Amino acid sequence: MPPIIDSKVVLTLEQFAVLYHGKLLDKIIFPREFYYSHSILTSLRRMGVKVEDVGFSARLNNQIDLFNFVENYFVSKYLPYLEFRVADHCNLNCKSCGEFSGLVKKPHFPDLKRFTQDFEQLRKFIDDVGVIRILGGEPLLNPEINEYVKLTRRLYPQAQIKIVTNALLLPKMPIKFFDTLRECHASIFISFYKPLEKNLPMIQKLLADNRVPYEVNSATPMKKFWVNTTLKAHDDMRKMFLSCEVSHCLGLWEGKLSVCYKPSAINIFNKYFKQNLPTDSGLINLYAANLTTEKIKRQLHEPFELCRYCTPFAWREWGKISYPASINDWLSS
Repeated sequence: MPPIIDSKVVLTLEQFAVLYHGKLLDKIIFPREFYYSHSILTSLRRMGVKVEDVGFSARLNNQIDLFNFVENYFVSKYLPYLEFRVADHCNLNCKSCGEFSGLVKKPHFPDLKRFTQDFEQLRKFIDDVGVIRILGGEPLLNPEINEYVKLTRRLYPQAQIKIVTNALLLPKMPIKFFDTLRECHASIFISFYKPLEKNLPMIQKLLADNRVPYEVNSATPMKKFWVNTTLKAHDDMRKMFLSCEVSHCLGLWEGKLSVCYKPSAINIFNKYFKQNLPTDSGLINLYAANLTTEKIKRQLHEPFELCRYCTPFAWREWGKISYPASINDWLSS
């Protein structure tokens, strides 16, 4: 029996799916404020719920227009989640890093002017995002990090903005950085690794003193990384896509929308290890002719060639790269 809270029946996704397949419920509608992870939709698809039967409401804090209060997922210009890299390299260089950052030998940043143009192009098709995460590599290495935060807030005024960092460089950041975070209502998300352990309390005090919201991904340093790359192509492309835990990690990269993080980073893996995994799949060109919001969102939910080189997660002990890096640290099989 589902629980009742404030006179309302509360269903799990599994309970909704049972009622949906029993023809007792037709659709599920999410308020935008409470739907900021594509993983929910991925879970529903695994249970056989059609994407056509998923809808978004307008933001509840906006003036409600009853004529467009609810939109079909494919029509809505809303994305629950988006991420982008502002540095390909890193100051920590973990082996098995999903972004392959430790394999980037020289500092590499996107061009801010070009990125601005690409971000504005995305805005034509997607005018609201739930959560936007600014990543690396290590994003604090980028000397223009403030400008990326300001740009993100200008284009997506209602999004949650989070800078994902290993936090080692936070004590060296200028006061203006913290001012920008406050002014743009952005927060810090700390990926907690062993090298930060002694300094974490000091980092937390620094952020608190500067009135910057933050969260730490774990109570203790992460001890393992997951890997899911194989050099042996398989035939279960759709099955892998629907079971994948990161198929909803949408990213903006060089004028393209990336279905997950891997299409935008696999070239780093290929270059370092002299491999030839597909580099032109899982990417949507935002400048393509006749592109529409519906075409983008439908493609985001289709498997692609690189999925043939993914497997279920395997786990590797955390550690820093001993150069030259070993390809086995990134392979699941």
